[in-house]
Parts: sequence; C-alpha cells; structure tokens
Amino acid sequence: MREVPVVSTDLDLLKRTELVVTSTGLILRGVALSLGDAGFPTLETRGNTAGGSLGTLLSMNRSARSSLNRNRNRNRNRNRNAAAATNQGGLALEPWQERAALYAREKDWVNLPIDLPPAPAQLQAEAIEMLRKQVLLHGPAEAMRRDEIITQSQLELSAYLRPLGIEEVAGYEATVALVYLVVMLCDEIGLRYKNRFNAPRPNNVEPRLRPFLPNPPHSSYPSNHSFQSFAVAFTLSRIIPEHPASSELFLRARRVAENREWAGLHYAADTRAGHDLARMLMPVLEVVCRDQMLAAQKEWI
Repeated sequence: MREVPVVSTDLDLLKRTELVVTSTGLILRGVALSLGDAGFPTLETRGNTAGGSLGTLLSMNRSARSSLNRNRNRNRNRNRNAAAATNQGGLALEPWQERAALYAREKDWVNLPIDLPPAPAQLQAEAIEMLRKQVLLHGPAEAMRRDEIITQSQLELSAYLRPLGIEEVAGYEATVALVYLVVMLCDEIGLRYKNRFNAPRPNNVEPRLRPFLPNPPHSSYPSNHSFQSFAVAFTLSRIIPEHPASSELFLRARRVAENREWAGLHYAADTRAGHDLARMLMPVLEVVCRDQMLAAQKEWI
C-alpha cells in the first residue's frame, strides 16, 4: 500500500522557524521563535486543516508580493511618464545651453517696456469682478473650467498640443520639446518681473476672495501662466504659421490665462501683462531657441 504523508495540523514547521517581515512580504527563517512573539498569535492554535493557518499565511505573503508588484508597476509608469514629460525630443531636464544663451542676451529681455501694475483703485475694481466669477465658478455650468484650473496648475501641455492634433501622437517629439523649453525659460523670466513689481495677490486686496487654489509663493504681476501660454502660442505660430489651428493656440492661451482669474489668483491686468511680455520676448526666443524651432518645424514639412 502506498504510504500517504501525514500533514501536521499543529504548524510544526512554523514553530521551528521565525517569521520575518521583509520588503517583499513574509518569509520563514530557520530560527526557533514562537509565533506569538512574531505577532501572529492566532497561528499558535491548532487551526483548521493543512490549508488553514499555513494557507492563510502563504496567501498573505502572495498578496503582499502582488501588492508590491502593482506598486512597482505604478512607479515604473510614473517614471516613464515623467521621463516623457521632461526629456521629450532629447530635451534634458535642465536646458543649460539654452539658459546660458538666454542670459548671454539678458540686456535684451530684462527691461522690456511692459506697463506698470494698475493703481490700487483699479486693482480693487478688478478684484470685485473676480468676486462675481468666484460665485459662478462653483456652479454646474463651470464644472469643466474647474477641472481645467486643476489640470493647468501643473506642467500639462494638452491645451497647446490638442489644437494641433498631436496630443499622444508620435513623431512630434521635437515640437513637444520646444513647448517644454519655452515654458521653462519663460518661467524664470516671469519670476524676475514678478519680483520687480511685487504686486499683491487679489485676495490681499479683496479679503472676501477665496482662491480656488492656494496662492503661489510669489507676487501677482504679471501672470506667468499667461506669459508662458502666449509665448508658446507665438512660438508655434512662427514655425507653422499656415497651420489652420494657429489662431486656436491663442484662444487656448487666453483660456489658460483667464482660468487663473476665475481661480482668484490673478487680476485681468496680470493676464494682459503676460500677453505683452510674451510678444516682446519673441525676438529673444527666436534666437535662443533657433535650433529647437528648426527641428520642430521639420516635423511639419
């Protein structure tokens, strides 16, 4: 007669080993230690069957490994997306060469003749108009705008790529890289002008305003979202002026800028100043970004 192995129900195996929690789950190490000391007192009892407590333990281990693998996959996907977002078309995370070229021409952009911020009375009047928008923003008709405000608070390019029909479309890596480059260069320039004018945020002028997003830690004038968005629109319209969506780029740029007004973060004057600064900066960007603009243009020929 074939001998049938007897399966112990008192978990002798577990009593002769040590349960160790690792980054990959639970493992058994061959050192005598009570299961109660290991933090699993229920496994000391004589359980159900061979597939009872031990099966539960192994199932826990598999579940932990599965969860870890899912987290690893999520992290890999995040890393891929981050790489795509910061290294499109060969653009490095920090465009040192272009930044050096920008500062080599600092005298050409550091004192552009944009208007001074409005007087306090004008800022107060614009802030009152923002109170009306604040009420409307929370209504059902502006649900899409609320989503846009949240999305556009990050470095997200769909507003610029979608009108051109190249969102999530391969073959336009240099165009995407150019957009990122313009946004990054304009970010620093805009902060220089903000620091110079040091204009208060709208809710500092009108305390009844409740911004939809937290105030950024810098001053209000000019709006960097407006400046960056219009700079992208001007740049892309230079390389593909015949594209039927060129005019749409400016409409999207204005939408992005005005969404910051609706969010209670910027006055209308900030939006206008951002547009003017982008227009005045274009001769500098055409020189600093010349190679990237030519590379992007080739993708459309």
